[in-house]
Amino acid sequence: MRFEIMRLDEVNGTTVDSTVVDAASVNRIVQQAAAIGQRLWIRPAEDSAA
Repeated sequence: MRFEIMRLDEVNGTTVDSTVVDAASVNRIVQQAAAIGQRLWIRPAEDSAA
């Protein structure tokens, strides 16, 4: 399964960056964001093959 991870602006919460990763990468990205206090929005990525 793939997930879209969006990094959010600290002031207004708008998306400043977006990437699609596999499930194995989500934990690493979340840990990195938590270490620096970065806000993320994570959701399942749309399957383009459907």
